[in-house]
Amino acid sequence: MSTPTVHTFYQSNIPARMVEAQAQVFDHLGIPLKQWKDDSTTHCDWINTVMRDDTLGPLAIIADIDAFPLSRSGFDRLVAQAEGGAVAGLAQVANHKDPSKIYAAPMFLAVQRRVYGQLGAPSMCRTKTGDVAQILTDRAHQAGVEVALTYPSFSVLPRWALSDYGMYGIGSFYGDNAFFHLFESRRVQNQDLFCAVAEGVVSGRHNWQRYLEIMEQAPPHAKKKKFLGLF
Repeated sequence: MSTPTVHTFYQSNIPARMVEAQAQVFDHLGIPLKQWKDDSTTHCDWINTVMRDDTLGPLAIIADIDAFPLSRSGFDRLVAQAEGGAVAGLAQVANHKDPSKIYAAPMFLAVQRRVYGQLGAPSMCRTKTGDVAQILTDRAHQAGVEVALTYPSFSVLPRWALSDYGMYGIGSFYGDNAFFHLFESRRVQNQDLFCAVAEGVVSGRHNWQRYLEIMEQAPPHAKKKKFLGLF
């Protein structure tokens, strides 16, 4: 069985180095990726287009431009959950809407197009009660469809409460070495972190000290001083 393609959306304000870093991770993991650059539409309208295009295959997988899998096994698990009929994605809350409702966010989201259709093929744009794509989780709960969530394990810089589960923030690592999502990618400092983590995936070795230093959460390694004489 062929590996399904992941679709991501971005506009001209996204730095080329981030687009390239994401592509390098997907290529390293052997996961097909299509990066859609479109300055003429909105993120949620693009999601609607992808979700409703049956020519793209039976499984719809979307991701933010500042997210990527950390491992092939993590990605394959998400795909298996969706192929089993679940709405599968990374856990998030809309703290400005209802901070108690955890949902499968579009930063990495997979669902069968058949299941999406059974849930009414809803618009994935924001509503009065939910953020982008949150309606899919709401519809799934109402219909008794499983919502398979991958929760954050830790963040380089924690920022927000995830209801009563824990915290997430800038540079969040999800699951057991499964996914990474940056958040607030407009900041150059955060972009540096994104590229560093992508480099860690491709090289096979994460430099945790470097990630902390980029976000100024740890002092840089002190250089050993050279001493002359006896003391």
